[in-house]
Amino acid sequence: NLYRNKITSRGWDAFSKALCDTSSVNETYLSNHTLQYLGKSSALPADLACLLQVNCDPDKERVAVRKILLHHEHLDMEPFYQEWNMKLLPLAVNWYDRADSYSFPRSNAKTRKLSSIYQFARAMPVM
Repeated sequence: NLYRNKITSRGWDAFSKALCDTSSVNETYLSNHTLQYLGKSSALPADLACLLQVNCDPDKERVAVRKILLHHEHLDMEPFYQEWNMKLLPLAVNWYDRADSYSFPRSNAKTRKLSSIYQFARAMPVM
């Protein structure tokens, strides 16, 4: 419980990064999805309070997907195409379908799925 501790903005930023490291999609996926409470504090930043609330969901896969969709507007598929070729496309489509089934506000999973399919098509070599 952090009640009555004087935490600086740098300290809050460290908690925020632990809960949702937005430096990459993989880092967001690997972030903490279990911490739900830091104690009562009027200084708790709104974004940190939101992340703690998201972590309250018992389905941690859904928590990870939600954080990815909230903090990564555009998922660049081209690097995946280089290594995985077309094998990744069905996996990406399935991931977006699952994300869409979670019904997150502001997720735009259907639009993002179409964008990813388009990226795969653009990355294909010209025949």
